[in-house]
Amino acid sequence: MGQRSRTETVAAVMAAFFAHRSWSQAELAREVGVRTEALRKLLQELQANGVHLESEKEHPHVYWSVPKTWFPGGVLFKQDDVAELLRQLRRLPRSKARDRVLAVIVDQLPPRDRPMAAVAVVSRPTSEQEEQYVPVVEDSAAKRVALSMRYLTATRGTMSDRHASVHVVDIGPPARFIATCHRNGDLRWFRVDGVIRARLDDREPYKECAASALAAFRAASIDGYKGAGAPIPCSFFVREPESRWVANNLLEGMSVESLSDGIRVSVETSAVLRVARFVVGLGAAARPESSALASAVAELAQGALEQVQGRAGGKEARAILDEPAQAPAQPRSNA
Repeated sequence: MGQRSRTETVAAVMAAFFAHRSWSQAELAREVGVRTEALRKLLQELQANGVHLESEKEHPHVYWSVPKTWFPGGVLFKQDDVAELLRQLRRLPRSKARDRVLAVIVDQLPPRDRPMAAVAVVSRPTSEQEEQYVPVVEDSAAKRVALSMRYLTATRGTMSDRHASVHVVDIGPPARFIATCHRNGDLRWFRVDGVIRARLDDREPYKECAASALAAFRAASIDGYKGAGAPIPCSFFVREPESRWVANNLLEGMSVESLSDGIRVSVETSAVLRVARFVVGLGAAARPESSALASAVAELAQGALEQVQGRAGGKEARAILDEPAQAPAQPRSNA
């Protein structure tokens, strides 16, 4: 056999595995043009450095193989899988990262397989804040490293520096995450649009959370809100005909019971105020049935009424209040 440089030998080995995913050691040595012992040593070095090589002994032969999807520095996709990958990527929120990956895939497709025109799929745009901070939040959860962030609490209008251990990321919209707050020591929801700056901080110990505690927290939450105290049952009635579209536009976690003249919506949560806001938005079409929910609805409605009376005095206020109640607007999509 002739002499090959090490670079030529490595290139020849890679080319051989591109052509066939499995070789006997002796056949591969002949294909590459090196001695069997030199090849074995090279394959073991490649294996030790992260190349997905697998060896199997079947006396008197040794077989070397790579996975069917193996590709140096990447993953191979079948043609049908590429089409599905493009479809899924187009459904993601629009971002610079998504558009860059789409462009890389399309540019590497054969001309005959490239999309002739943009598919009419509309996805929401990702904000600059989400694009900047969602990857850092995801890394905190994936790597089990504490997140150091400056956070704006919108309800109080206060800004603070804190550490958090991220457990769950909800892409939304809006993008948010569940994390253990190191300052308060409890589980909380955080919104990504409240993050002013963020980085991983491996000097701060990451706080683990039991799966059962995380599941209980999520079950007590609704639409990214978790109130104080234990979850309580809430229910409200929605009359016909509004019940037909309301049933398809409920918050995640709400369940529906069909009645002769409408629907009963039920949920067990500690975020009663969030449910009350939903009910108030339905106007006269909805009626709270549980006492805690009824109290929260009454408080919100009274506050709104006082705002109307304070904003429009005298005859103008009376004209507004005397107008007949209108049914809540039905969404344009009647699906």
